[in-house]
Formats: sequence, C-alpha cells, structure tokens
Amino acid sequence: MLLDTPTEEQLARMREELKDDEYRMKQDVEHMRHWLTKQPHLPHHMEDDRLARFVYGCKLDVSRAKRVLETYYTVRSTVPELFSNRDPQSADMQLCFAAVDYVPLPVLTPSGYRATLLCLRECDPDKFNVRSITTRILNSLDLRLRMEPRCLNNIMLIDLQGFTMAHYSKLSPTHALSRKALLCIQDAFPLRLAQVHFINAPAFIGNIMKMFRPFLKEKLFNKFHFHCSGFESLHQQVPPEVLPQEYGGLLESTRVLTDRWNAELVRMRDWLLTEQRISKSDESRRPSGSCNVTASALINGDEVHGTFRKLSID
Repeated sequence: MLLDTPTEEQLARMREELKDDEYRMKQDVEHMRHWLTKQPHLPHHMEDDRLARFVYGCKLDVSRAKRVLETYYTVRSTVPELFSNRDPQSADMQLCFAAVDYVPLPVLTPSGYRATLLCLRECDPDKFNVRSITTRILNSLDLRLRMEPRCLNNIMLIDLQGFTMAHYSKLSPTHALSRKALLCIQDAFPLRLAQVHFINAPAFIGNIMKMFRPFLKEKLFNKFHFHCSGFESLHQQVPPEVLPQEYGGLLESTRVLTDRWNAELVRMRDWLLTEQRISKSDESRRPSGSCNVTASALINGDEVHGTFRKLSID
C-alpha cells in the first residue's frame, strides 16, 4: 500500500470532526449522481468512491461538492495547457521527475492528516518547468482521488533549499500560467488543506510572499508557516513519524518515496490518459447560466490582477 489506511483511532477522530456515517454518505453520493444526470455538459462516468471523496473533502457539504466537481471538469477543458499532455512517460514528465521531488507521504498524522512534500532534486532553474510540475501535481491529485484511503485533511511541505530568484521568477503570478495553476489546485479539487510549511525559507521570503498574496485566498495565506533553519519548529506541528529522514523523520528518504510514487503514476498511465480524454466538460452543451464563477473566469479568459480572490467558491 503506497498510502497507509487510517487506524481505528484516526477514523474515530475523523468521525468526531465531520459527523459522517455510511448511510448519509450513500445518500449524498446518490444525490451527486442524480445531479450529474441533469448536467448535459459534464461527464457521468465517475464511480461512487470518487464522488464520495468529493463529498467528504468538502466536509459533507453537497452544494460545495457540486461546485468543486463542476470546476474540476471545467478546468480540464478550459486550461488545456495543463491537462492535454499528462503522460507520465513523456520526455517532459521524465525530466520533471529528475528535477523535482513531489510525493504524498505514506503515513498519516495522529489526527488523520496527509502530508505532501515538494522539493528540488536538481537546482538548475533551466530544468524547473512550471507547466510540467503543475501537470504532475494534478496527476497526483487525481490518483489520490481514485485510490487513497480516507484522510481528514492535508499538510503541504515545500522545501525551498536550492531555490533561487530564477526559480521564483518562473513562478511569479504575473505569468498567466502560474495564475491558472493556482486556480486549478486551489479550486478544482476537494482536498482540504490545514497547513502549508515552507522549510529552509530564505530571509527574503516575505518579499516573495507579497507577490503571491493578492492571488491567494486569505484563508489559505493564514495557514502558512515558515521554518528558516533546522526542524525543531517543524516537528512541533508535523510529527517526525510522518516525515522523510532528511527532515529528521522516521520514514525512508525523500528520493526513495518519490521514486515509488512516480512508478505508480507510470503504472497508472493508461488510466491517466483515459481521464485526459473523457474527464472534461463539453462547453458546447453547457446550459445557459450554469457556470460557476471560477469556471466563468476560465472560459472568458479572465486574467485580471486579483482574480483568484474574487473566484473563491467557499
């Protein structure tokens, strides 16, 4: 199992927070299924387990789950640069595997949270391709929706060791692709995010964050934590038993964990390519007035500064 299943204690903690039960979840999934049949522009093939993950990831709010699912399908039509070349065996993706480590970590925290790590494997900024990295992240999020055992919430770990101004310039929200990537990851998946930890943060991180703040939901920005040196402050919030050994943790090395996850992406290549073809909206069949604000901005090419704050669907 690439991602551990929750223990009984963790499941109890999840049930206590969300008050979910099997009967209610079954009803909610049936409701989602019925709603999809009335959306001629959306695919109807998604299996019950994935629909249940949309409901669960939206804290059992079915209305919100519908909006996120609508956005999930719409971005695949309206942002083709991020969804039209998803092959994990392509040359671009293999180069990305060699340059960047990105991996959901296998062990849940005691509270049932899943940590995911992103860090550089190769520091050369010429090998840092934002489109490939984003597509790889989206592939991983899709794979998690398909096969991950339940988790209550998520933690993002971003190790800034080796990042230079050349890397940050490629990520700048002044680039349309960066803004679209932020929107797709923020609004098109039902994965709750509890904390974002920036490890080995440089002294000028405040200036970097100022560039991104107008394009991030305030609720997300308030979840950021910065760790300039060592791992003591990180361990106060993320226990060592869920971290790779490079971060004072008890898991295997980041490279071993990442290579194992990348191999799973390659193994699921046929499924990912099928999803690339069928999991997207058909905008020619969209009923008049059905589009949510996030989808509308993508369809209309809305690129104005501050769009992401306006597009919040929470």
